[in-house]
Amino acid sequence: MRMDLTPLSPPAAHGTIRDDRITATGKDEIGALTGLRGVAAVLVVIYHIYPFTDFPWGLRQIISRSYLSVDVFFVLSGFVMALNYGKMFENGFSAPAFGTFMLRRLARLYPLYIVFLALRVGYSLLAYGSLHVKNYWFAVDLPHPAVSLLANALMVQSWGIATAITNPTWSISVEWGAYFLFPFIVAAILYGKHWQAWLASLVAVGLLVLVTQLTQHDGTIHNGPLDAYDGRTAGPMLRCLGGFTLGLVVYRLYLWAPARRLASGWLGALVCAYLLAGMLLHWPDLALCAAFPPLVLALACNQGALGRFFAWGPVFQAGVLSYTIYVIHNPWIGLFYWARSTLPHFMPHWVAETLIAFGLAASILGVALILHHFVEVPGRRIVRRLGTRSAKAPA
Repeated sequence: MRMDLTPLSPPAAHGTIRDDRITATGKDEIGALTGLRGVAAVLVVIYHIYPFTDFPWGLRQIISRSYLSVDVFFVLSGFVMALNYGKMFENGFSAPAFGTFMLRRLARLYPLYIVFLALRVGYSLLAYGSLHVKNYWFAVDLPHPAVSLLANALMVQSWGIATAITNPTWSISVEWGAYFLFPFIVAAILYGKHWQAWLASLVAVGLLVLVTQLTQHDGTIHNGPLDAYDGRTAGPMLRCLGGFTLGLVVYRLYLWAPARRLASGWLGALVCAYLLAGMLLHWPDLALCAAFPPLVLALACNQGALGRFFAWGPVFQAGVLSYTIYVIHNPWIGLFYWARSTLPHFMPHWVAETLIAFGLAASILGVALILHHFVEVPGRRIVRRLGTRSAKAPA
């Protein structure tokens, strides 16, 4: 039987993820997806800071594959862009709509990004008088400072140009690239013929398969075939576009009532069980990534115990702070290893490890709260206000 994927209106009961909100409360928030973003960010932080061999069996397998949390971000980003901005391009590309869309995304990403980048560059210059500083905490090491600084300042470093000065921001750079493509493809995927959505799915899967081949020959160390992060290659951009496009297709399914009915049942629990089994049994990266689109669809329907868990207060608040946590956490890696080499000389090992764990969590959360409220949120307002004034100015 042929499935009718003719798009319908979004279900009125759910509304949108309002990623421009200051406080993420209100009946129109899809809280479970915000919570999913928080869980993914926390897993990335743990993966980067703690050696996965420190964890017992079970947790060890989960942490060792947490680089795939970035692919959750990409799928989720495609879904959220379609949810929030798809209607702007229902009839195809529009220059005014494109300008509005890119301004809003710039306001969302850029203020915290550029402030944190400036802090690292400024610290390197003030403390060491150089931008080519090896193995010193918070300092930057740029063999080609002019190219790297310009590319990173424009958020285009990971488009095959340079490495990210703050390592995790490679994914922000490639998402920024995906936003330029979004207005040109979203109408066909969301509102075109159903074969266009299927074709987009096949292309997205093909891109991810291509990434797994490229990582075998790019000369970079990878923890898995989908672990593409070096912005000097095409891998990171292809990885993002694959996940992002799948997120757009997921939103088309979300508009289809039978898919929503299926997703509001046991789909989420089955997907989580599949992911757990896959990580414990070390299934291939692509097999695990195949679960991310149905997971996003299931949580978008926000039904049952799983949806309530991801929308639960602490998990939800981690999602609200997820962007800040993700951008800033890299310097804590050096602090972690310094603490591990120092504190056990003054106290029992288990006491030192406990203090380190709580200290890391509290300090990252505390700094994230400060930067979220005093940099990220006001920065969004300033960028959007400047953009609005510019649009109203006479030619």
